[in-house]
Amino acid sequence: MSGRLVNALNASTRVADAFSDEATLRHMLRFEAELARSVAAVGLVPRKHAATIVKACDPSLYDVAALVPVARRSMTLTVAVVSALTAEVRKRDEAAAGYVHWGATSQDVLDTAMVLQLQQAVPPLIADLHAIVAAFAALAKAHRKTLTMGRTLMQPATPLAFGQKVAGWASDIDRATRRLEESYAETQIVQFGGASGSLSALGKKAEPVMKNLAKGLGLELPPAPWFTQRVRVAAFAQDVALVVGALGKAAKDIALLMQYELQELSEPSGPGRGASSTMPHKRNPVAAGLVLTAAARAPQLAATIVAGMPQENERALGGWQAEWPSLAGLLEAFGSAVEAMAEAAPGLTIYADRMGANLEGTNGAVLAERATFLLAEKMGKDKAKLLVEQALSKGGNFVEALGRFEAELGDRDALLGYSPKFVDRLLAALGGRRPRRQQR
Repeated sequence: MSGRLVNALNASTRVADAFSDEATLRHMLRFEAELARSVAAVGLVPRKHAATIVKACDPSLYDVAALVPVARRSMTLTVAVVSALTAEVRKRDEAAAGYVHWGATSQDVLDTAMVLQLQQAVPPLIADLHAIVAAFAALAKAHRKTLTMGRTLMQPATPLAFGQKVAGWASDIDRATRRLEESYAETQIVQFGGASGSLSALGKKAEPVMKNLAKGLGLELPPAPWFTQRVRVAAFAQDVALVVGALGKAAKDIALLMQYELQELSEPSGPGRGASSTMPHKRNPVAAGLVLTAAARAPQLAATIVAGMPQENERALGGWQAEWPSLAGLLEAFGSAVEAMAEAAPGLTIYADRMGANLEGTNGAVLAERATFLLAEKMGKDKAKLLVEQALSKGGNFVEALGRFEAELGDRDALLGYSPKFVDRLLAALGGRRPRRQQR
C-alpha cells in the first residue's frame, strides 16, 4: 500500500485503519481463534490445545514486516500468518501446534478477514450517508421556492427552485445508499470450505463447526462456501461506486456554483481550508475536490473486482487475488468521499441574492421560453417564436424589447413552475417512502 502522504487525498483515516496491516492481521487471527474454539467444541481438537492457540492469536506478538516476503513466496498471506502462528503456539506447547488452522484453507481466512474489515469500515460510512441525505433534505426544504438559474449544457436555461437541485442530490445519494445497505448485508457471511469446498477433513462434524464459527464471528452462515462465486463482493463494489458517483454529482455542482463568477454557494470555512499555496485570494472547493478525486478512481477499482469474477473451478488463480487490494482501495476512496461530504453538506452557505443577480445578469433572456408559450396561446408557436427571436436580437433587456407580458414574466411562482412540488415529491420518497399524492 502507498504511504500516508501519497494517500492523503484518497483515503479517510477511519477506513484506512480498517484495512491497515494491524487490522488485517487482527481479523485473520480472530478467524483462527474462533476456528480453534469451534473445532474444540465438537471434540476434534483438545480444549487445552485450543486455548493455547487462542492465546497465541494476539496481533501484538507478530512482526508484520516479516510476514510480507513469506506471503509473496507462497502467494498467500495466510501461509505467512499460519506459519507464524504455529511457531508461536509451538513455543507454548509442541502438541498444540499440530492443531493450528484445523480443517481450514487459506481462502477461508482471507475472505472472512475481508468480510470483517467491511464490518469495521462500512456501517459508520452508511450512518454518515444518512446524515448527508438529511442535511441536503433540510437545505432543499429551506430553499423550496428559492429561484435560481437552471443550466443545461453549461449554459443558462430556464429558472427553477434551488431546492429541486439539492433534493435531486439527496434523492440519488439516498437511492444508492439503500442499494449499498442491501449488498453490504449480503457480504456479511463466513467463508469456510476447507481445501476445495467439501470440508471433508471435518467429516460428520462439519455442520456444527460451521455454525459455531459463524456464530463466534458474528456472521451469517451461507448455504455453501463461495470461493469462486463472487457476485456478492462484485455487487457490493458496484454499489460503492454508485454511491461515490452520486456524491460526485453533488460535488461537481457545488464546485461549479462556488466559482467566483457565480458565487451562489460556499463550503464551510476554517483555518487553512481551501487555501492556495501561492494565491491568497483563493478559496478552493475542498470537499468537492476530495469527492471528485474519489469519483475518478472508484469506477475503475470496482471494474477490477467485476473483471475478476470469471474464476477457475473451485479455487481461483489471479482473479481472486486481485480482488482484496482493489476492494481496499475502493473502500478508502469511498470513505474519503463520504467523510468530505459529511463535513460540507450541513455547512453549505447559500447566497440567494447572488442567484437572483445571476438571473438578472441574463437581461431576461432566460425568460424567452416562457414568453414564447405565453405568445403561442394567442398566435401559435411559429409566430410567437419569431417575435421572441426578434426581441432577443435587439439586445438589452429582453422583457422591455418584447414590450408585453411584463407582469407575467415577473411572476416568481409562475417561473418556479412545478419545481416546489418536485422538491416535495423527492423529499417524500427518501428512504424508500412513496410520495403521497400531491395537491394542486
